[in-house]
Amino acid sequence: MRYKRMSLNDAKAVITQYDNMNDIEFTNLTDHWKAYDTIENDPSYSEFRNLLLETFQNALAETDGKMNYLLDLRVGLCLYQLMPLGKDFSIISANDDDIWRYISVRIMPDITYLRYPDPAKGDIRINSKRFYRGTRRIWLKTLWWYVHLSWQGSEKKTFDILKNNATDNINKLIETPGKGYRLSLYRNMVREYAETAPHKAKDFAAITKLNNVKCMSVEPELIAGGEKQYVSQLVAEVTQKE
Repeated sequence: MRYKRMSLNDAKAVITQYDNMNDIEFTNLTDHWKAYDTIENDPSYSEFRNLLLETFQNALAETDGKMNYLLDLRVGLCLYQLMPLGKDFSIISANDDDIWRYISVRIMPDITYLRYPDPAKGDIRINSKRFYRGTRRIWLKTLWWYVHLSWQGSEKKTFDILKNNATDNINKLIETPGKGYRLSLYRNMVREYAETAPHKAKDFAAITKLNNVKCMSVEPELIAGGEKQYVSQLVAEVTQKE
C-alpha cells in the first residue's frame, strides 16, 4: 500500500473549515461521522478503513459503548497488523506525522472524533492534537507506537501483557522516550511491569522516568543479567518504595 501524506498546513485548513461551520452544518457533519460515513472516500484506503472500522465497532460492543483503554488497545493492535514494518512502511514512515495526518483527517476522522469528541484547550470544535497537531498525541499514531514498543511476538501475547493497563500507560510510554526509544528495553520493561508490578499508572510513570535517569550512566545490556535483570531491578526499586 502506498501511504499518502498531508502537511500540517493542509490538515489545519481542513480542521479550520470544520471549526468555521455553523451549528447546523457541524451537527450534520458529526451525524455522518456517528454513522461511520466520512462523506469523502479514498478508494486506495478502502480495505484499510473497512478493517479498522470493523475493529473499532467490535471493540465498542466489547466495552458496552465506552470509549476507553480497551478500545484503544484493540484498535492499536489492528492498526499494527495493517501497517507492518516492511518495504512499504518503515520506522521513518511510522514517525512521519504527515502520513498519520492523512489517515486521521481524511480516512478515519469519524472514529477519531468519536474517541475524542471534546475540543482541547484553545480549540473550537475539533481536538486538534488528536487529529493532526500533537506529534506525540495524534491518536492513531500513538496507538501504533504503543503496540510497537510493547510487541511480544504475536497479537495475543501482546494483548495479554497490555490488557490490564490504562490510557495513562500509553501516554507515559510514548511521551517518556529519554534519548530515544530503545526497542528491546521497552518491550522488556512493559512485560516485566505486566508480570510483576501492581497495575498502577503512577508506578509505570515512575518506572519510565527512573529508566531515563539510570540510562544516563548505566548501559542495561552490559550489567550482569543484561536487560532482563536491569528491568527487574528497575521495577522492584519503584514498587518497593510503596
